[in-house]
Amino acid sequence: MSEKQVSLYIAVSLDGYIADEDGSVGWLESIDSEGDTGYEAFFDNVDTVVMGRTTYQQIFSLTDTFPYSKKDVYVFSNTKSGTRDEYADFVSGTVDNWLNEIEGEHVWLVGGAQLVKQFLKEKAIDRFVLTIAPIILGKGVPLFEQDDTHTLELEEVTRFGQFAQLIYKNVEE
Repeated sequence: MSEKQVSLYIAVSLDGYIADEDGSVGWLESIDSEGDTGYEAFFDNVDTVVMGRTTYQQIFSLTDTFPYSKKDVYVFSNTKSGTRDEYADFVSGTVDNWLNEIEGEHVWLVGGAQLVKQFLKEKAIDRFVLTIAPIILGKGVPLFEQDDTHTLELEEVTRFGQFAQLIYKNVEE
């Protein structure tokens, strides 16, 4: 296991979805958050950002400026692995091997669901920072799609407007 600190920091609907059926997260913008929900402090502490290819592609439809340009950015992609664009390095393989190859110490796992599943399978998530949105989507892209049980310990609960942020640490070895 790597000595890196990996945190999953993600917003999720009350019923466990990270996106609607179309893959959109637009529903998040309609909810009063009263500030940045702790994002700035979290972001300042990470040096490496990792995500799946679908999540990476979605960023460009949400903003005009790439938000992670001051961090090392990696995108897991089977089809583009070994290449690079102006913002990210594309990688594939096991999470553990990738963690051992990178220089960063504080890794933010942005998403999506398939990459979260891979990180969970390899027991590579140390902290879960889940910002729960007060909405029930009913269907969409679930955050957790696995059959294994993972034991966590609650560290902190914070309210940001209508959002509740739950921070858990992984207690499994």
